[in-house]
Amino acid sequence: HPLEDDDLLREILLRLPPQPPYLLRASLVAKRWQHIATEPKFLRRFRIHHRKPPLLGDFSYEYGRLSFRSTLDLPYRIPPGHFSLQLQVHGRDPWRLVDCRHGSVLLLNRERRQVIVWDPVTGDRSLLSVPTEFEDMHTAAVLCAAGEQGHAHGACHSSPFKVVVVDSYEHDNEAVAFTSVYCSETGVWSDLLSTPLPYRGITVVNAGTLVGNTLHWLLKMHSGISRWEWVDPALALDPALVASGPT
Repeated sequence: HPLEDDDLLREILLRLPPQPPYLLRASLVAKRWQHIATEPKFLRRFRIHHRKPPLLGDFSYEYGRLSFRSTLDLPYRIPPGHFSLQLQVHGRDPWRLVDCRHGSVLLLNRERRQVIVWDPVTGDRSLLSVPTEFEDMHTAAVLCAAGEQGHAHGACHSSPFKVVVVDSYEHDNEAVAFTSVYCSETGVWSDLLSTPLPYRGITVVNAGTLVGNTLHWLLKMHSGISRWEWVDPALALDPALVASGPT
């Protein structure tokens, strides 16, 4: 029978949709199917084949509590309490949820100039103090920094990560955007990288969007919207800043 061929069965399972229920259901057919579906080598191939991991849900933050809402249908819906984080907050809450990418959640505290990187799956949490130059930062971004060949985002847990913080500065008639990048592998922030902005009165307040190896931010200004990019050819080397006019 064709399904008795392990290699053929791997190729069939490899082509299942990436949503969790499909591979889970297949693994319950027989012990041999379960063995193949849970092989680390097969799971790596499965992630590489599909490239983009499925969306399991989204997070919201309110007064010290980060909550998860699953988008999966029953009976595969993930309980809200499975991924939750409680912060100690007294009085006014200074923390804001600013990004979620590659399996990590990023919270920002402008008053303390700190960020928290949290992995909901492993529970690992890193509290980072940003460089003192970032006095009025409104947003930041987190992304996986795993550079090994064939790495597919979707199993980034315990992988190295990067945090990109951005801010803007005005002096006389000049306006400048600047950034610094934290790498968990080295435990240090990079030197500041800056670029002139086309107008005064610009603030970086929106969440960043990663497209390929480029992070994009919409810049809020009094007369319209501009775009600002943080480009990293390998998500690891020689970042460069680009600022464009209104779009």
